[in-house]
Amino acid sequence: MQADFSFFHYAILVLYVAASLALGLWFARGQRSAEGYYMAGRSAPWWAAAISIISSDITAVSYLGCAALVFTNDLQLLIGTFTLPLAAVFVSVVFVPFLARRKAFTVYEFLEQRFGRGVRTMASGLFLLTRGSHLAVALYAAALVTSQVIGLSLGGCLLLIGGLTTLYTVLGGMKAVLWTDVVQFFVLMGGVLAVLAGIAYQFDWNLAEIWRIASEPVPAGAPWLHGKVETAGHTRLIDLSINLTQMNLWAIAISSFLQSIGSYGSDQVLVQRYLSAGSQRQMVWSLLGGGLLIVPVNMLLFATGVFLVAYYSHFLGSPGHAWVAELTDANRVMAHFIGHGLPGALGALVLAGLFAGTMSSFSAGLHSLSTATYADFLALIRSRRTDDRRDVQVAKRVTAAWGVAIVGAALLLGGHDTIFAILAKVMSPFSGPLVGIFLLGMLSRRATTLGAWGGTLAGAAATVAVTQFTRIHWLWYYVVGSVVTLALGYLLSWIPREARATLPTPGR
Repeated sequence: MQADFSFFHYAILVLYVAASLALGLWFARGQRSAEGYYMAGRSAPWWAAAISIISSDITAVSYLGCAALVFTNDLQLLIGTFTLPLAAVFVSVVFVPFLARRKAFTVYEFLEQRFGRGVRTMASGLFLLTRGSHLAVALYAAALVTSQVIGLSLGGCLLLIGGLTTLYTVLGGMKAVLWTDVVQFFVLMGGVLAVLAGIAYQFDWNLAEIWRIASEPVPAGAPWLHGKVETAGHTRLIDLSINLTQMNLWAIAISSFLQSIGSYGSDQVLVQRYLSAGSQRQMVWSLLGGGLLIVPVNMLLFATGVFLVAYYSHFLGSPGHAWVAELTDANRVMAHFIGHGLPGALGALVLAGLFAGTMSSFSAGLHSLSTATYADFLALIRSRRTDDRRDVQVAKRVTAAWGVAIVGAALLLGGHDTIFAILAKVMSPFSGPLVGIFLLGMLSRRATTLGAWGGTLAGAAATVAVTQFTRIHWLWYYVVGSVVTLALGYLLSWIPREARATLPTPGR
């Protein structure tokens, strides 16, 4: 499915990547301590941190997955976007005051104060597994579409995107990550707008007609349906039915709210964005700004799915669009459209947007993985103090090691589910219990170390069980892990102190 890419297209991509590397080299000059490397000296403007929060969380999974989800289903998942501002307010009230007072490197320092060092390192370890899995899936998705569009092998694309992003992240530290996030956000949104504009132009900018076509079933015989016949369109927003095996309002609302709290409150990648803003006031502004701005951003991402449904339905069988009938995998509709449906500069801009989404999220995640490894593991076991210059060198080596590990993990990924389903299966055994630990510590004064450990192990086991042995919808995976962790952790915390003394409990 390789597109006819010209020298002009490749030149844009080369210049874009070169600019990112140049930023990394520029910010490498001022690194004098681990705090400067990991936290940008706690001097980032709140608006830049807010944009970085969004940019670091929008990956190829979002860029491709939102379109694929609407193309294969409908708009229901968009409702979950509106839980993000509420979660941002909650975290601003509960988490930010503690983090600002302590000048924490990681959010997991809260758990050490609440439950002891053992729970802190356990939670940080869960984060490493969670975000490492997320980055591997995101990198795999981006490399997959890039290989289809420009014709480079999948392995080559993984090494290109992962290797170059690792390089500027290692060199530039948090400042490079933050400011490239800002630039890449606008490139990413430019790519989204290019898709929408390219399709709207084909319909003479008649948005009502696009919505009408997307609201109807795809014509019978569409090759991506594989003989199935649709009975409904793709613009449904709300399903009030109660069914654990299907997507509906209840699954979306509950799962999205818990995941939103987890994202803003226990995911070091997003937490580190607002920690770099310095003062408590600046942290709150950056967090609330990111929570509000993500709403229109996600609406545009989901809109690409609606536009693509209308485009492929309308032009299926059209003499001038014979390539539309070549789409056989609905989950790859965005890649197919980038490769065939966008002319000239628009195609290059969209591919640059894909690169931007991947590089920004990969660099942010990579940097936060390194931060958690350094602050929650290495810094706690060092037997002697080292000078600041030595700390920076250690930090860079840890970042580079994580880059190699994530690229290697991405090479092992594959599957036939939607990108969102793959992500849920890989991450849920870790991410659900992680937010459950934080909720246990925040909501209950009675919660104990035994409850935190026991609840977490039970939550992870329960999540694995429902993913492997039930047909429950993947939206519930996160809910199962977090609720089991919270509930069993609370029950175990009622065990009397005398009885707890006889139980094998990991040390504080």
